[in-house]
Amino acid sequence: MSNNLVFITGATGFIGAHATAKILKAGYLVRLSVRRNEQIEKLQRLYSEFTSQLEFVLVPDFAKPDAFVEALRDVNFVVHIASPMLGQGSDFQKDYIDPAVRGTLSVLDTAKSLPSIKRVLVMSSILALMPLGALHGPPTSIQENSDKTIEVDVNMDIPDGPIGNAIMYQGSKILAHESTKDWITKNHPNFSVFTFHPTFVVGPSLFQEPSEQVNSINKFFIDTVRTGNIIIPPIFVDVTDVANALAASLDAPIPDTQEIIITGQPTTWADIAAEVESLYPNADFKLKPTVEEGPSWSISPVAANKYLKIEWKSLREVISGVLGQQLKLEG
Repeated sequence: MSNNLVFITGATGFIGAHATAKILKAGYLVRLSVRRNEQIEKLQRLYSEFTSQLEFVLVPDFAKPDAFVEALRDVNFVVHIASPMLGQGSDFQKDYIDPAVRGTLSVLDTAKSLPSIKRVLVMSSILALMPLGALHGPPTSIQENSDKTIEVDVNMDIPDGPIGNAIMYQGSKILAHESTKDWITKNHPNFSVFTFHPTFVVGPSLFQEPSEQVNSINKFFIDTVRTGNIIIPPIFVDVTDVANALAASLDAPIPDTQEIIITGQPTTWADIAAEVESLYPNADFKLKPTVEEGPSWSISPVAANKYLKIEWKSLREVISGVLGQQLKLEG
């Protein structure tokens, strides 16, 4: 067992739950932040075999400048995953920008004052590496570590409904990432900072119980398979691959200030449809291998492949991870 202490935010979330499990299994001591005390019992049940490695700290408001002073005491590694979810609210500033940007900066500012910190891992998104709204435009190539700055007008008019939610969600990801880059440039920390940019994360949930309580990206995937109506491009990564990447990054030989794209094997909706038919031949799914789709995105996980040596799950494994759990819950 390692004597290194890892502080993790967002452990009650989809990605955070898997990342915490991987890091505990790797032998690290782990301190989890919770916003409410009642979340502790839920996490204790989930990680019951790791009781001796686990502790908790209450952090009700991430956006406060001193929110993490006690949480980061004696910590060696920080994994900051907590961030606003798609559809979290209707106020761009209050519901998205403040928790995303201020939460990240609060972690970084506190870490800077603590000599025990070796690395800070910040969960971002592939959406932070593309211009606002680009997901709905023609596919292009997305690269990590390009030094490009992406602007977001925080006072722009935002439509209601799903489109507005998507704009606010992506906008918060861009602003948080740009703020992180600016902070690194201005502060020259003694620890390494890595940002992680997964494509659309799908897979089994460690918390989902009723079939209706499905993660938003899993829902997009499932709805596309069921209806045949393509909602998002097929740029997916399994949640366990994301968790593996975070766990590996705690001690992998990675140069400072890397942007790390995490994505699965390139695929198309037609490929997905063919695998779905093979896995579930009796299911009444409308997505077919003959589905028409446009050009594909070019996204390459150069840093992950070079430094983390991740063995990405096969398309078949990714699909069964999403649909298998959902169909089982539906009975």
